[in-house]
Amino acid sequence: MDSKGNFPKREERIPYGRAIRNEETQKKGTKKNKKKLSPYKQKYNAQHNIKPVKRKKLQKRSISAKNRRILALIIAILAIVLILLFVFRQNGKEVFIGETSMGIVEDKSVTADSLLQTLTAQLQQEVGANVKINETIEVKPLHISKARQKDVCQMDYLMPLLRQKVTYQVEAAAITVDGKETVIVANQQEADAVFTALQEPYKQQDETRNIQYSFQEDVQVVLKYVDPSQIAAKENAVQTLQSGTRVPKEYTVQSGDALYKIAAKFDMTQEELKQMNADLIPQNGTVNVGWVLNVMAEVPMVSVKTTETVVLTEVEKYNVVYQQDSSKNKGYQKVTQQGKDGQKEVTKEIVRINGELTSEEVVSEKITVEPIDEIVVQGTK
Repeated sequence: MDSKGNFPKREERIPYGRAIRNEETQKKGTKKNKKKLSPYKQKYNAQHNIKPVKRKKLQKRSISAKNRRILALIIAILAIVLILLFVFRQNGKEVFIGETSMGIVEDKSVTADSLLQTLTAQLQQEVGANVKINETIEVKPLHISKARQKDVCQMDYLMPLLRQKVTYQVEAAAITVDGKETVIVANQQEADAVFTALQEPYKQQDETRNIQYSFQEDVQVVLKYVDPSQIAAKENAVQTLQSGTRVPKEYTVQSGDALYKIAAKFDMTQEELKQMNADLIPQNGTVNVGWVLNVMAEVPMVSVKTTETVVLTEVEKYNVVYQQDSSKNKGYQKVTQQGKDGQKEVTKEIVRINGELTSEEVVSEKITVEPIDEIVVQGTK
């Protein structure tokens, strides 16, 4: 409202709290007018302590010529690098066995481990046992140039090439005797079959007998990888373990023995047997039961040990008890109670090496029928 009490015209009214600007500055795109405000507008701004808003002009940033050259150089270098990466990118893998190149594959997922696993699986299926490949397989990434296009192949062509090139070892069972390796067979089952064949000649048909079969020596089976040519057949392995060396041994003459029988038993001639026992055997070749002769016996590499537990019933002898009677004259003797033998159960452990008795030990005794003492009265008067 002016000094006369009149309201300003509608177009001269301004919102509360805003500074009154020149009319020319309100137009968009025009420069700021430096002319003074009308007296009414100045008075209004003074009454409300409103100051005109000053706007700063935004300065436009410009790129210098030097910076433009640097940016262009960086873009050019990046473009060259991308071109080189595209031209010389690794788009294949070359497979080697040792130093020999076996071919190139375009499958980027192929690795040395995957090829080794596939090849090992094929060999194990073919051989029927675990195998270990001797050679080293390497896979190297490369860029397939036009000159190397002829070396590119598919996996179904590459795998047979690898199979022909590699050599391998087979997991087998090595039989050791007292820690020394003697013969190698295909697997643990084959080794068990060899042991059964060695023990077969000493097996008893009577299954009720309690017999345990083992070996005199420390026989073990060790699994190891070997060249397939080292594996022996079961029959050859049995023959090797049954063979041995000839060593001096003592033999006690049994009932029914004769010089020729003893010589044949130890694969000797009668003359050889006479020479080894010249101080005992007469010229006529007669031998007596109980004589201890020197012989040459072949001791096999592996000796079969049988341990039999037998339970026998034996007689338990009765005791004779003497009773003194002073009412009877000396020389008087009379059996007042007849003695009677009892029975006992004896458990024995019988050990044989290659069928020959080596020891017989009583493990326990148990009296089953008590014996009855015989009582004899003697006079002492």
